[in-house]
Amino acid sequence: MILELRSRARCILPFLVLFTLGVSPPPVTAQTLRYQPNPDSKFAYRFQISVDSESETTHYKGITKYEVESRNGDQIQLTYRGGLSESKTYKAAARGRRGPFGPRAFPPSIPSPFSRPAFAGKTQTTNQITLSSRGEVIKLVRDSQLPYLLGNVSLIPFEPLPETDEKNWQIDSGIAVTQKDRQDRFGRGGFGPGGFDPFGRSNDDDTTRAAVEKTSFQQLRQQDDLIHFKKDYELKMPETDDGVAYEMSGTGTWTFDKSVNMPAGIDFSYKLVVKSKNSTVTVPITMKYERLSQQEIDAIEAEAKRKAEERAMAAAKAKAEAEAPLTDAQKADALESLTSGDAARQIQTLSELAKKSLQDPDPEIVAAMKPLVESDNDKLRKAAHSAMLRWDAEYKRIASLKSAYDRAGVVDDTKREVNLLTTLYIGQIVQVNEHGPFWKPATIEEILTDGQVRVKLRGGGNRKITVARRKIQLAPKDLPQPKKPDVAAAQPTSQSRTWSDASGRFKVDAVLLRVEGASVVLKRADGREVTVPIVSLSEADKDFLRELQQQRAAVKNPFEP
Repeated sequence: MILELRSRARCILPFLVLFTLGVSPPPVTAQTLRYQPNPDSKFAYRFQISVDSESETTHYKGITKYEVESRNGDQIQLTYRGGLSESKTYKAAARGRRGPFGPRAFPPSIPSPFSRPAFAGKTQTTNQITLSSRGEVIKLVRDSQLPYLLGNVSLIPFEPLPETDEKNWQIDSGIAVTQKDRQDRFGRGGFGPGGFDPFGRSNDDDTTRAAVEKTSFQQLRQQDDLIHFKKDYELKMPETDDGVAYEMSGTGTWTFDKSVNMPAGIDFSYKLVVKSKNSTVTVPITMKYERLSQQEIDAIEAEAKRKAEERAMAAAKAKAEAEAPLTDAQKADALESLTSGDAARQIQTLSELAKKSLQDPDPEIVAAMKPLVESDNDKLRKAAHSAMLRWDAEYKRIASLKSAYDRAGVVDDTKREVNLLTTLYIGQIVQVNEHGPFWKPATIEEILTDGQVRVKLRGGGNRKITVARRKIQLAPKDLPQPKKPDVAAAQPTSQSRTWSDASGRFKVDAVLLRVEGASVVLKRADGREVTVPIVSLSEADKDFLRELQQQRAAVKNPFEP
């Protein structure tokens, strides 16, 4: 998704837009601070962030890298690659104060707004960024969100620059905070993706609240091309209707490098305060980043290249070993081991065979492995299964089929339709169509007298549904099935036989005259003809009709060419 950003103001809640008034900028002089990296240049930053809570300290560390794709007038197009890894250090004094899901940093009355796991900034990711020379985010493709109101890590270095060559400047925003489908520096809100409300509330309503954000810069000193600024930040939002308020403040030193017209680093400390009714939680946060020299970047890239080459060589070696056929001695040793009855030795041999990837697996090895798949020894059985997946293509195909029908989800349409004469039995694995065009694996639980079938959806759940036969299809022929219950076969005959309804309460002696659609026409002993729906008949009668149908289908018509 491409994010259109028209404001330098920050998002502080999911999908928030902060509106400020702007004025026409004064003329730019040679001394004015501007982001002006050279086209095709590369730069990188080393990040260290620590978040201190009552029971633990969370660390975020990593390298963020940028390539300048183009610089056109006032716009700079960058490609960002990188991400920060997360680690935690637990405090000994707090080990006894653990909640049900780990150390408790927030009181039970304040749900942590930072426990969301899916933050893109904690993984290796790529962003496409378009900036103005003053640091305004014009366009952002994808996000690199971090928790704790830290925003997109890809955008953190780029502070707003003054309009002129001022040494001190301040951005005060009396802002309207509105939940909308919009992103800027904080992507989908500072707390995470997907419209996540930081305090667990619904964000369906489009609400607007007042908040105040202040950012100020004061030049401290200049050492050659490095200009050091004191940065102060403050954000306050009044208490919401449900009694939650928060504020964030911070101070530190931000450094700009005039030699490359890019940020050089920061050393900053925040305090995030979350208030809910009578509870208050303060979260100290420290952030440091520094721009790496070209030599450091070259060394990092060289090390990454070396490791990639080592991995490629190891993969090539493993591939060659996996594809090498067994020697005569290896084959003899494997066969002896597989038939030895020594479980430990068999498991070791199977583990080695499972590493193979042969174009023409030896059938003798396959034959020796196959019985072990049925072993009572769980470890041996699993080892044999893993090896058979690599050595026997047909076994792998059937195993894949079984796996698809053992879990919840959608399976391929078999087009094996079920009608009133189709044999079904309790425990049979089928596929059912509950909604839309999708077929799901299920097990038959009960065959009802009204023609419907009760099934349980497979996959570990216990959900049962009742469907018509037209909503059922047979599973693939190769799928292993539970044993079908023994049923005495009905002998097809034109003589009178006893017919029964599905409940077994009603019976009649009659001769089958014909099958008409979904019904049978019977002639009773008193000579009266009756039409009975097939669905109302007993399973024995249905088996009789199926067998009769199969016999008639096997007879070739002598009058057909």
